[in-house]
Amino acid sequence: MLRSSLVLAASLFAAGAVHAQGASSGQEPGGVMVAESVGQRFARDRLLEMARTLGAAERFSVSLNVAYDVVQDNGQKIEFGEIRELEVQRPDKVRIAESAGDGSQDLILFDGKSITVLDGATSVFAQAPQPGDIDASVRYFVRDLQMRMPLAPLLLTDFAGELQRRVRSIDYVGLTDILGKPAHHIAARTAQADFQVWIADGEQPTPLRIVMTYPASEGHPQFRADFSKWDLAPSFAADRFEFKPSADARQIIFAVQLVAPPDAAESAEGAVTEGVKP
Repeated sequence: MLRSSLVLAASLFAAGAVHAQGASSGQEPGGVMVAESVGQRFARDRLLEMARTLGAAERFSVSLNVAYDVVQDNGQKIEFGEIRELEVQRPDKVRIAESAGDGSQDLILFDGKSITVLDGATSVFAQAPQPGDIDASVRYFVRDLQMRMPLAPLLLTDFAGELQRRVRSIDYVGLTDILGKPAHHIAARTAQADFQVWIADGEQPTPLRIVMTYPASEGHPQFRADFSKWDLAPSFAADRFEFKPSADARQIIFAVQLVAPPDAAESAEGAVTEGVKP
């Protein structure tokens, strides 16, 4: 199956994918310290400036044009695409709406009381109680529900700290033009992925493009996202983060909550899984 139904999958720094030390320390694998060049220091400063800007924003919204590779059993890579709308209202609300190329529309919702994931193609949803702020909900979603989330570290209040802990090496490629805007092109590595990010030059250092490559995965699949319509002070309707299921919606449970009987293979059909997207 090329694309499972309920998948709002990882992308930038997928859960646990951005850990290390080198962006700030110049530390090579194996613990050998190396001097940080002027360009590397500049790249680190731009990356952390971006992270602090997003972490400090009380609200923000952005649109993403996403493309990602799925490696088939025969080794062939097939690219899928979708549009994602990300909306954040601190301390505890997140809305991620996804429109896929096949017309389906999925949703991840944090409302400060629970986490909801909707598969629009089948009108099924799963819901779990989760009071707490965004950082706690992201960790619960990834660690306890064992789900993957698009751009998870972008949501964290301590996004900058997450990068400092996880980035192993970093380089400044140069100032270029992305989507008609001047941008700082930065290349970096984590334990699991190589990534490039283009950060807008100027007073609002937001990411304009991100490209992830997974060298340890078969076929070296890539994830790519172009960001547009950044708004660091949006206004949201009072019910924007409320979940309102349709009349024909059916509630199921997350896969991790499923107590599997001996013939679990047949009963897993109704579980929410993360599927094949990167």
